[in-house]
Amino acid sequence: MLLIHKGFDNLDLAYCLQLPTSVVPKFEEAKANAAKVNAPVPVTINGLWFNVAPTGAAGGYVFRMDTGPLGEIWCFKRPSRRDPWGVRVSVSAVRVALHGLKRTREHLERVLRTLEMDPKPGDESIARVDFAMDFLYPELELDERCFIRHPRSSHAKHGPLEAETYHESGSGGRVTGLTIGKNPGRQIVVYDKRNEVIQTGKSHWLEIWNHNRKKAGEPPIDITDPATSRVWRVELRAYKKHLKDDWKIKTWYDLQTHIVPMFMAMTDDVRFQVPTADTNRSRWPNHPLWDRVREEIDDHLMNVQSFASIDRVRELLRSERDEMIQKQIDGCLIARAGLNGIADDGLEDFVRFALDESLEAFRRTQSRTDQKLQEARDRYVGLR
Repeated sequence: MLLIHKGFDNLDLAYCLQLPTSVVPKFEEAKANAAKVNAPVPVTINGLWFNVAPTGAAGGYVFRMDTGPLGEIWCFKRPSRRDPWGVRVSVSAVRVALHGLKRTREHLERVLRTLEMDPKPGDESIARVDFAMDFLYPELELDERCFIRHPRSSHAKHGPLEAETYHESGSGGRVTGLTIGKNPGRQIVVYDKRNEVIQTGKSHWLEIWNHNRKKAGEPPIDITDPATSRVWRVELRAYKKHLKDDWKIKTWYDLQTHIVPMFMAMTDDVRFQVPTADTNRSRWPNHPLWDRVREEIDDHLMNVQSFASIDRVRELLRSERDEMIQKQIDGCLIARAGLNGIADDGLEDFVRFALDESLEAFRRTQSRTDQKLQEARDRYVGLR
């Protein structure tokens, strides 16, 4: 069992701030243009780039925009005296994993200041925070019977998991994931991260893992061999109700003060244990994985971050998106060939014909082609 990554994985928060009136018309125009083309439209404010969506978000947020897969999703309300909480932001898992909470906070406050807002300590309200640990542990087998709830825990008053649910996902009889608890309280999730990486093409995680392996003097992971590359993720999720009601966590200061006790209580109230002959399961000893999890979270978590190359991660994300688009193109070409009754030996000529058709269509509508190409460049500027 080797720890190959630990860091924050999700972060949602709101701010008691409002867009200045000077910025609103720019977002209004971008949103209107996005509605015309039914796709996000870029806008730059004081040198800061956003992709503005054609629709807003639930909760009265009129503007919804993102800064790419390495950034955040920002939501803003129109300025109103009746509702001072005018900003909501969800930070991407990749950004918060690479930069950690401290640098992420600094970045978010820089963005707000660039938008002519002035965040002060206490203006924030944290709504979700996840912490993840990835272990290279090929021999681990999940068994939900070994996850024991401990209502007698001294921390049971902080969100006892009476409403928790178990969920298994797997193939061939092998359990690949288990979830305990639910939103808006708290969750503990243990799952086969290698399997997810392969299924979803999230190869940037392999870069993060191997960066840490290299630092430890270990060879890179051969993800093609499950016998040596099975990676299990343990993820601790604290949602709004658990943060606010059970731990009184609202601000960055509150989070810094209580985050370790909160996660320690979570892993004490629910434990992964090793079965023994004792009929009282609460006396079973902790599984070595659970002891290691508790050891890793009993640390200065606010400063935890991955130092993998953000440029390399960006390159991998761009490659993943390019591969996905290429597969879509290939699928459409095969579908067109089938629709037109093309034989196997005629596919190559048909593809060349189809590409020539596309080039001719681009030339016939050059101005529209230029516009769509610019929109595509703008859409993916966060990956360049």
